[in-house]
Amino acid sequence: MAKYELEEYDDIGEVSGPSVRRLYWRAIKTLLIALGIQTIAGLSPSMIESYYSRKLYLYIPWLLAKINSLVGFSFSEAFFLLLVGTFLLWGIWSAFKAFRGQTPLLDSIKVMFLYATWTASVLFVAFKLMWGLNYQRLPMSEATGFVDRYPRTEELSEIGTEIANGISNSFNSIPGNNPYALSAASSGVTPNDPGSDEAERQRVAEMSKVIDHSFLTLDLFNELEGWDFAPPKVLWSSRMIRLLGIRSFYLPFTGEVSVQAGLTPIDLPFAIARAKAYQRGYAREDEANFVAYLVCTNATDPLARYSGFLHGDKVLKMLEQSQVGRFRDGLGEESRKHLGQLDTIDAGMIGSFASSLVDQLFNFHLRINRVVQGTRSADGDVQLIVSYYLTYKKKGVSQFPGGSVED
Repeated sequence: MAKYELEEYDDIGEVSGPSVRRLYWRAIKTLLIALGIQTIAGLSPSMIESYYSRKLYLYIPWLLAKINSLVGFSFSEAFFLLLVGTFLLWGIWSAFKAFRGQTPLLDSIKVMFLYATWTASVLFVAFKLMWGLNYQRLPMSEATGFVDRYPRTEELSEIGTEIANGISNSFNSIPGNNPYALSAASSGVTPNDPGSDEAERQRVAEMSKVIDHSFLTLDLFNELEGWDFAPPKVLWSSRMIRLLGIRSFYLPFTGEVSVQAGLTPIDLPFAIARAKAYQRGYAREDEANFVAYLVCTNATDPLARYSGFLHGDKVLKMLEQSQVGRFRDGLGEESRKHLGQLDTIDAGMIGSFASSLVDQLFNFHLRINRVVQGTRSADGDVQLIVSYYLTYKKKGVSQFPGGSVED
């Protein structure tokens, strides 16, 4: 029987047993460095807010946007394809060599795990420096000075009326009252042809411009003025992304917003706005949702406003559960149908095995980044939306942004 020594397999790595242990320890130390950076950053959220999130970080997506503009394909897809493809091919090659008796399979697995650990540790450090420190910035409610108190019943009633009116008014402003007839009210692009890749890219590009313009019109995002960000790109792998329950995402390593092809017109604006919130440094789930709501509901395009106010249905559901009022009953039949469609899409995504696995991995990712509630933190946008409206009432504004509720 052939005897193997760890030094013998040149294709996998000429390392001895003690060397392997040292390399594992170095990889672990690299991870500890990243966690140390995160811990130190967490000690002073105000400094992270002032010097990293609002200044230093913005250079990263701005610089990456210059690179992304040179090509039409998604660097994000290329990144994942290279990463997954490398380890997949390496695994197949190692299994083949083990089958031929050239290398012990167990040793191949050990070395592959070593390189996987090294890759994860290096990427984690890069992730923290390129974007992940935004998890340690000041909570948005604190940084913006939102009112933080329990609202009175009449205030909740006004907020519910405002959101319900926003849904109805924005729907009535859409030409023909048919969101599915066009992608953005200004584009005239019909998205219903699944074979039209150019039409899909055009409607995403048009809605992206609407969302970018809305960011610049809101005082809360004044620090973003003058900065260029990479426009979203439609994914070629949209079918697989759809199975994973992902509408859109932002990859810090490439600075790109990536969007699933075929999103419904009522879903697309909010999906783009949410990913753009990540791109602009709002890392927490509740804050990304809130920024998307705020940007959409204050957009010039009625379809974008409609998409944003439909997301505000989360608040209406909370008000119904609290027995403040049944604001959803006053919505039109079409709007109630659209809300049902969004609920069906969400239920379908949550129910699949692939999306459940992704959700568990993302929950782990959030907890590693010190988001204690994990994925459940996404529902915190309800409190942010309520606090936002209360803040405008306190300032004596005669009209809520995007609506018509008088003081």
